[in-house]
Amino acid sequence: MNNIKVILKFLRPHWKLALAAPLLVLLEVVAEVIQPELMSEIVNKAVVGGDQSVILPLGAKMFITTLIGLAGGILSIYAAGKVSYSFGADIRKSMFEKITQFSFENLDKMESASLITRMTNDVTRVQQVVQASMRLLFRAPFLFVGAFFMVLSMNASITGILLALLPILLFSIVTILRKSYPLFMKVQEKTDKLNAVTQENLAGIRVIKAYVREDGEKERFAEANNDLTGTSLKARKIMMLMTPSMSLAVNIGIVLVIWVGGIKVDAGEMNIGEIMACTNYLSQILFSLMMASMVIMNITEAQASMARIQEVLGTQNKPTDQGGDLSLDGIDELEFDNVFFKYEGKKDDGKKDVDRMALKGISFKLKKGETLAIIGGTGSGKTSLVNLIPRFYDASSGCVKINGEDIKSYKREEIRKQIGTVMQKPLLFSESIENNIRWGKSDATKEEIKECCENAQIDDFISSLEDGYNYQLGQSANNLSGGQKQRISIARTLIRKPSLIILDDSLSAVDFKTEAAIRHVLTDLKSTKIIIAQRISSIKEADKILLLENGAMVGFGTHDELIQNNSVYQEIYNSQTN
Repeated sequence: MNNIKVILKFLRPHWKLALAAPLLVLLEVVAEVIQPELMSEIVNKAVVGGDQSVILPLGAKMFITTLIGLAGGILSIYAAGKVSYSFGADIRKSMFEKITQFSFENLDKMESASLITRMTNDVTRVQQVVQASMRLLFRAPFLFVGAFFMVLSMNASITGILLALLPILLFSIVTILRKSYPLFMKVQEKTDKLNAVTQENLAGIRVIKAYVREDGEKERFAEANNDLTGTSLKARKIMMLMTPSMSLAVNIGIVLVIWVGGIKVDAGEMNIGEIMACTNYLSQILFSLMMASMVIMNITEAQASMARIQEVLGTQNKPTDQGGDLSLDGIDELEFDNVFFKYEGKKDDGKKDVDRMALKGISFKLKKGETLAIIGGTGSGKTSLVNLIPRFYDASSGCVKINGEDIKSYKREEIRKQIGTVMQKPLLFSESIENNIRWGKSDATKEEIKECCENAQIDDFISSLEDGYNYQLGQSANNLSGGQKQRISIARTLIRKPSLIILDDSLSAVDFKTEAAIRHVLTDLKSTKIIIAQRISSIKEADKILLLENGAMVGFGTHDELIQNNSVYQEIYNSQTN
């Protein structure tokens, strides 16, 4: 029922053409149903009766009826096509808008390969069903009912043959659909898996070549591909039983009609024209049932796709704004008050993986203009901590505060406008360098862009390029080095002039001289700064240093305080200086 509501929601803007399509189909069907009756009159009056004068007027009627049916068919195809493609475009747009609003927690639960499949393969499948339904779903019952009543008007005993065949046909259809639906859901899941393997191979092609793993990846792709093919064939084999089973039943009916009709003609109860008309009507009934079976088969496949689309459109964003309405003009104080955070496990076959506690009882305060350095081993919770500040995630317990207020009192957009973040893995888009930097400030002047690039120690490199700031980046900026990507990302952040700057291990790919120059620029900024780093030499001058281990605070203070009183910090320092 929810699926129907979603479909109707996206069809509503196109209701005029959506209503016109079945009406035009009805016109087409009426023209088709009249044809055998006219043909019957020609046979009875002209062929059997010998009255040649009726051929031209009846032939003219058949020709005009054919033209009317043709016009109705062409216009209904146009209307159905226009509506279905508009429907597909609208639903893809809504899905894209929904996905762009997803939080990190939502994205953790839905893999990118699955989202791509849902926006392309699944939407296309539903779109095709909508198009087919607007014609065939209406055409089949119209044609069946029309042909059925025309046979009934000619001879009731012939109609009894049809009524005897219907339960057999319905039973075969229902049985086949019940067996095939679960398989079509598996087909979509295996399509996700195949897309994931393909996406990983394309993204990691350099690593694959570096480790000479081409053969292994070919085997992995072949396994996923064969798995999808096998499941698809299994589902199709079951669905393919529908057409021959119906064809057999209806053709048996046609044989019975000719047999019974022959007896009645011999008894003088029917004429040859009526037998020919009944045979044509039975063929129309067979055709309508085959159309219905094809539409039902497509609907069965599309149900799985529609459920997956509905899952995206119905996903609730976490964390939510929770009604926060406070404005935020700047960040004067940031506080973590006994914060705990865990990543929720993914659901798999109804079971839930064990949740992973990433932060345990984190508490500290950071005043405006101060610099906080965070250091710790891999998996200690450094990135998890800074992800709570822009509300990429919400704390599981405890409270994150900005200017003394719970962070949930502010809308996420308000918070993020005040924060500039340089991610651990910098992402640049397939645009010019200038346009990438404008992501931080869309109306930035060329002078502002150049100044920020000078501060990020990347202006000399950009100026040396033939196109300068108009230099076009490749996919994932693969025509830049890691350090160049990081410095452009820093320039993109600096141009925003944010109240709080978060640098998540974002200088790991630059040399010591460049790192020192960038840190000197950052020191002169009035913004509050949170710097995640691996080298103690990079954070010695920070106002405060937070030491994490397995998600817990094991040290907090200045460099001099920690080097004197904290054994864990001393161990890290000694390992890096010896």
